[in-house]
Amino acid sequence: MAITEEDRIYERELLRAIPVVDGMDIGLVDLSLIDLTLSAPLNTHINYEGTAFGGSLNTLCVLSCYLLVHHRLKKEGLEFNSLVIQDSRISYLSPVHSDFKARSQFENVDSFLKLFKRKGISRAEMRAVVTCEESKSPLVQFEGRFVATRDLNRQAPPI
Repeated sequence: MAITEEDRIYERELLRAIPVVDGMDIGLVDLSLIDLTLSAPLNTHINYEGTAFGGSLNTLCVLSCYLLVHHRLKKEGLEFNSLVIQDSRISYLSPVHSDFKARSQFENVDSFLKLFKRKGISRAEMRAVVTCEESKSPLVQFEGRFVATRDLNRQAPPI
């Protein structure tokens, strides 16, 4: 799906709200209700081995999953006060030697939304894979669980 101007505004607002990613040179490549792809250049995330830094790969996976859950809640018109990562697992399958992308997907979107609407709390089971131009097969695999809550007594986040 093509990125719209509305998506670009959303991207800027979200990334501005997370200060740690300001210098990471991350870009939104693709966005839909069920998946999201972020890109990052190797030269900003290179380690002493000349490959992508593991922490950057993990961060891009976490961010792509977080932003997808955030985006879906907003598109559904569901107010929430908190969205946090609960736990995660990452496998580094092969070194990343060039610019890379992380593509996230919802594993349980229907049950997540149903429970959130009913109880105001739900866990999103997410997956992400990192690929690059030179290798379309996954170089990194990520699984994470994110918890969204709605507490009517707390103020919603500014974005």
